[in-house]
Amino acid sequence: MKKMSEYTLKRNGNIINKKYLEYFVPTVLTAMANNIAVMVDSILVGHMVGSTSMAAINLLSPVIQFYFSMTILFGLGASTIISYAKGKNDKATADKTFTVAFIALLFLSAVLMIVQFLLLDPIASIFTSIPELKRELILYYIPVIAGTPFSLLLPSVVHCIRSDGRPNFASNLIILSNAVNLVMDIVLMGPFHMGIIGSSIATVIGNVIAFFMMLTHFKDRRNTLHFDFSIFQSIKEFFGKLGLLFATGVSGALGTLLITVKMFYLNSMVQNEAGKDGMVAMSVISMCQIFVSAFVTGASQTMIPIVSVLLGEKDLTGIQYAFRKAVLILLAASVAIMLVIEGVPEFVAQIFGDKTAQEMSFVVPALRISSLSFPGLALSFLLMYYFMATKKKFLSLTISIVNGIAIIVPCAYVLSEIFGITGIWLTLVVAQYGTLLFIAVMVFVIIKRSNGRYKNFYLIESSKDNELLSFSVNSALSKEEIASYMTEKLADIDYQAREKMILATAEVLAFVKELGAKRGKPVETDIRVNREGNDYIILLRSNGYEIKMAEMHHTICKSFDYTRVLGMNQIKIVV
Repeated sequence: MKKMSEYTLKRNGNIINKKYLEYFVPTVLTAMANNIAVMVDSILVGHMVGSTSMAAINLLSPVIQFYFSMTILFGLGASTIISYAKGKNDKATADKTFTVAFIALLFLSAVLMIVQFLLLDPIASIFTSIPELKRELILYYIPVIAGTPFSLLLPSVVHCIRSDGRPNFASNLIILSNAVNLVMDIVLMGPFHMGIIGSSIATVIGNVIAFFMMLTHFKDRRNTLHFDFSIFQSIKEFFGKLGLLFATGVSGALGTLLITVKMFYLNSMVQNEAGKDGMVAMSVISMCQIFVSAFVTGASQTMIPIVSVLLGEKDLTGIQYAFRKAVLILLAASVAIMLVIEGVPEFVAQIFGDKTAQEMSFVVPALRISSLSFPGLALSFLLMYYFMATKKKFLSLTISIVNGIAIIVPCAYVLSEIFGITGIWLTLVVAQYGTLLFIAVMVFVIIKRSNGRYKNFYLIESSKDNELLSFSVNSALSKEEIASYMTEKLADIDYQAREKMILATAEVLAFVKELGAKRGKPVETDIRVNREGNDYIILLRSNGYEIKMAEMHHTICKSFDYTRVLGMNQIKIVV
């Protein structure tokens, strides 16, 4: 066995980093659910039907983005509250919040279907005045309207399932939906020759199948999230939770909703500047922007349930680890995508069916300029969701407005007057880095005006004053080594209280280590010791399998609480 001197017992981010990576793919797939379907439709339509039909799909992207914003408002808003509630072992709030979100989405779906069917032609006329494009747009739009309940409920509920500790099941639902969409696209546009309407029907079929598969989650009693219709016994409580849901998810939803406004505004300008050829270029840019935005949104949202739990525990160090992991992944991914597009823009254009010299003359420079915005887009979205997770709702909301329209609208007007169509592509770049500059100034001002409340960029009140000890251990360390370390670091603490803390910690760690050994899985544990009044609080967080608390003995402490959140064991001991 290694000697104690060979270990540096300090806090590390191993558990949190692993948890982030575990949730990364499922969350990204969830965030990209609707957008992946639209991208698949665009690519296949571009090759199997033509560039005009592909441009029509892009014209409808504001509607798709609006749907996406609603899934963020209800789905991500609900999952954030659910994660925070589970961190506090408040099952009732988690279940009631989920039920409110589900019912509200059903009502919203009905309203949207009625309004859109009644105003189908006027809405289509808003998006384009070109008859050829309008005809194709309507054909694609009709199935979209019919499939509204499934387009809203599937990704929204998947967010909640992810917070219920089943990220793999959540991602499998999205994979299933898009796999069915791909197969049905080929079938309906190929042998059945249904054209663009076949592509839209394929998306609806994929969502319907995945939706009914999703419902099986709530039949399994092993899962902790369930419908709780007792919420309807109090109208006041129902609307209270609906209001909290709105307040939680509004910044992320508005950020996405303003993308709808931005895209509509830019589409109009491009049509005025360059007509149909410009719209073909814009359709390719939009698909790339949507792909990157959805990826960035998913990677940012991965952080939210983790940060929400850590915030409830006042674990500033853990929050920093989660944020830094997200920054590294997003920067690496966005720069990589940018370099690919800069290197082979012709190849990217051909993916979407663009082949003629005329089309390439518009698409290639547009791609090269717009791709420069991706790293800035990644960071601005990440910061918006970070401040949403840390309950800085006003700052998060302000970022979404600045990023969505406050910079885009005036810049597009000015730059298009100077550089023509190129100015519109440049606007996408200026908007993202302008947003980052705005965030930096805002955070600096908030720190200066906080009178020491906030000490760094994270804008979280430090709990360090009450924190006596924070370190991480793995199953290779013996209880004697850990006891020796705690004795040394807590030397100023009352002897009796210190011994109780050491015994309680050793007991839990021994049990967790034994459980991991039985199941062949190494265990890591974060340990924090805080003082609250006359009490000493030991907070332990471990990975690994669920602990059966009935098997544990804990007679030396005032209270002993256990909960399992996001697949992590959370133990709170008061001595």
